[in-house]
Amino acid sequence: MKSVKVPALELFLHEMIPLAKAMGVSVEMSDEQKLVLTAPHAQNKNSLNTAFGGSLVSLATLAGYGVVWELMRDADASRAEWRIVIKESRAAYRRPVIGDLRAICERPAKAAIEEFKGALQRYGQAKLKLHTRIIEGGNTAVDVQAAYVVVSR
Repeated sequence: MKSVKVPALELFLHEMIPLAKAMGVSVEMSDEQKLVLTAPHAQNKNSLNTAFGGSLVSLATLAGYGVVWELMRDADASRAEWRIVIKESRAAYRRPVIGDLRAICERPAKAAIEEFKGALQRYGQAKLKLHTRIIEGGNTAVDVQAAYVVVSR
């Protein structure tokens, strides 16, 4: 039997955010450009057999949260020293999703990351704006713009 390594982010989401586990959220990939989360259609469908809007925006929110979580984990291994909260978000639903859910959150530019880190160091909190798309068949089904705040304890 082949061993599969589950990403630390996926374990964290399932342990600390019960909705992520209930939705069946998985980390498909995480690299320098983006974080991709997926969730199965069967656990996230509505009465029309399309993806439930709440699941779509939740997956997008979790993808943005994951980008910030990984940024903070890489910067400071002491996760007990900070908290991530979502301050605001805006979703534009462009088309229904009929298959599995797939959220792609682009990582911010290096300049935005440096500004974020500087504010966190100076003020004990900082905000990072992120863009996440729910993609199906190469098309954007949902666009989510969100601002995440990290507060140092």
